[in-house]
Amino acid sequence: MITGIHHVSAFTKSAEQNRAFYTGVLGLRLVKNTVNQNNTRMRHLFYGDYQGNPGTLLTFF
Repeated sequence: MITGIHHVSAFTKSAEQNRAFYTGVLGLRLVKNTVNQNNTRMRHLFYGDYQGNPGTLLTFF
């Protein structure tokens, strides 16, 4: 039984513009900035709320 969503992932063209929008405009916290395990040239950005509430994690490649 699925009780909720862990996170949602999407693709972005610009990591810099993505970070500016999600942190500056929407006020989310950049939780983690790493690389894609399958392609180390691709960034993997994790955002969430400041309380760390379940279901608030959003990631971008």
